[in-house]
Amino acid sequence: MKFLYACSLTLLLAACGGSDSDNNLEQPANTALVSFSISDAPVDFASSVTVTYSSITLKSDGDNEEDDSGVTLPIVDEDGNPTTMTINLLDYQNGDEKLIISNTEIPVGEYSNLILNTSGCPQNQNGSTEFCWVEDDEGIKPLKTPSNKLKLGAFSVSSEAVQAYTIEFNLRSSLVETAGGASYNLKPHGIRVVDSESVGSLAGMVDVNLLNVGDNCSTVYEDNTDHGKVVYLYAGTIEEGDVLGDEFDPDTAQGNIADNVVMPFASDTVVFNDDVEVSTYSYHFAHLPPNTYTVAFSCSAVGDDSVEYNEITIADPAEQLHEVVIGEAEDVIQNFAEVL
Repeated sequence: MKFLYACSLTLLLAACGGSDSDNNLEQPANTALVSFSISDAPVDFASSVTVTYSSITLKSDGDNEEDDSGVTLPIVDEDGNPTTMTINLLDYQNGDEKLIISNTEIPVGEYSNLILNTSGCPQNQNGSTEFCWVEDDEGIKPLKTPSNKLKLGAFSVSSEAVQAYTIEFNLRSSLVETAGGASYNLKPHGIRVVDSESVGSLAGMVDVNLLNVGDNCSTVYEDNTDHGKVVYLYAGTIEEGDVLGDEFDPDTAQGNIADNVVMPFASDTVVFNDDVEVSTYSYHFAHLPPNTYTVAFSCSAVGDDSVEYNEITIADPAEQLHEVVIGEAEDVIQNFAEVL
């Protein structure tokens, strides 16, 4: 009798959906612990690029991009209360980063947009500089972020238990002068979200003899900061017929840009290092996803703005480009030396 009762109970559970092999009940969503940090690739015309942040919002398909729908991850204080964080991006360069959200549980899955929410940034050139500003040679100026939202595109959370991401600002792409230089605009273009655990870096020295030997090199610098010595990085292999492009925004650039112009993945102004025994010139790219890259030096990149395609000669001198492979969590050195 006990055997027959057990069998009947098993069959009843199976018929009602209680069996492991035929379970139609909705299961709780899988989650992961996720952290976000902020880092920066520098610009050469500002001493401070300061932004106040409040939260990150993850949007799914069907969520309204402008309302409060989606998963919002607030920045919190030591007691776990929502707060804001004001950060000078120039304090976190060459691989340094600032943790803003730590080990927050969110559902695993694909998200249509990751939005970095800023707080108190002015929306015009006459706005307040209390929470968001740029300091350049002329003083402190308002820094706008569109609607206080930096929309960074699709994002996915895997089933890994713990994940860490870095929001990398390439300010040579994302920071734009507005109102005739009276203010600045910080755009999503040039801001990337990368897996902190797998990224590598690329760095190297630039031979001093390369600074003025190219066909179009200039020794006349704009406002004493734009010296035009820039290293450009491109994702992938450069094919025959491709043209290495300078910094531009394909969404707002004026005029027709040929299909064979390759947009940079990032760029870095060459820095003079005089705090070592032998003075050197160097560049550095951090937080690079594993990939094949092409890196090229130009001595004639004066006037390269982040909006328009300026048709700057890259590489200059012509032979100063190299293909490199960045492996997972690998730091690669590639120097630029004069070809004799």
